[in-house]
Amino acid sequence: MLLISFFILSFFFFNDTATTEIYTLSLHDALRSHSGFDLCGVTTPERLPDSEMQFTNWIENKYHGEMEWITKNRSRRFDPKELLENVKSVIILGVNYYHTNSETIPKGKGLVSRYARGKDYHKVIRKKTENLLYRIDKEMSGEYQHKWWVDYGPFMERSYAEKSGLGYIGKNGMLITKQFGSWIFISEILTTIEIERDQPTDLEHGKCGTCRLCIDACPTDAIVSPRVVDSNKCISYLTIERPETIQDELALKFGSMIFGCDVCQDVCPHNISRQIKTTHKEFDYKNGVGEFLDLYEVLKLKDCEAFLKLTAGTPLTRPKEDGLKRNAKIVLGNENKSC
Repeated sequence: MLLISFFILSFFFFNDTATTEIYTLSLHDALRSHSGFDLCGVTTPERLPDSEMQFTNWIENKYHGEMEWITKNRSRRFDPKELLENVKSVIILGVNYYHTNSETIPKGKGLVSRYARGKDYHKVIRKKTENLLYRIDKEMSGEYQHKWWVDYGPFMERSYAEKSGLGYIGKNGMLITKQFGSWIFISEILTTIEIERDQPTDLEHGKCGTCRLCIDACPTDAIVSPRVVDSNKCISYLTIERPETIQDELALKFGSMIFGCDVCQDVCPHNISRQIKTTHKEFDYKNGVGEFLDLYEVLKLKDCEAFLKLTAGTPLTRPKEDGLKRNAKIVLGNENKSC
């Protein structure tokens, strides 16, 4: 079975000779041959009331932590038509980033989340998306509009990914796919092109059932209920997004994690059975910081220039120099306490 569904887009237009022609574009060819995406799903842009209610409750419970930006543009986040007038289709794209972990963590090292070990995925997916849109615009006749994001736009990407049949949202809040588990980056394209949508009911990705391994394994009890994560407790949020100091009781639970956390994904049975190493060379360790950071090297960084020399072109620029040093101090302190 192909990893990417095969879609045919059929469009009619009148040319100069007043004859009607049918133009077709294979998204399978465009994605695999020209853009390099691993997964694709297409759906329609209707609003999703259940997801809207869940998001609203999440905000009202202040589970977003200090990410105040995420509370803005709520109506635009809920309605794709406010993001792109006359939008007809939502294309959801997935890229596998999985890498294995070493069996042990060397002394004096901090563990980096799998997604952040290579080149910044925003830049990688931006290039792939631009290539795809170039291909579509080249093949299509007519004036069409597109808008796209890689997890930074006001768009409920996981909900629409679920609607498109790309996967389902697990109890840890991650999109779980049949092919790669949750080890994927997601991006989305809104377009005024009307594309035949996928039928999610035709796909079987599995389900969580009574399993609660991710909930029980979370070091900080951040998964407060199925599909609801309290960012205030989440190690990924704390090490990447939180600008302030971190409470000792939470810091003690970081263990060796200096940037991000994969615990809820590591224990997921779907992920364990779907560990396929990424074929995207951009995510190779040589193109980023790799699996570990030297804690002492981080603490010795003298200025912004030294920080960027270490992290430029990777997701690790996000917490800035002070945030990464704070994390290194926490991990080093945890290491000393465990001796």
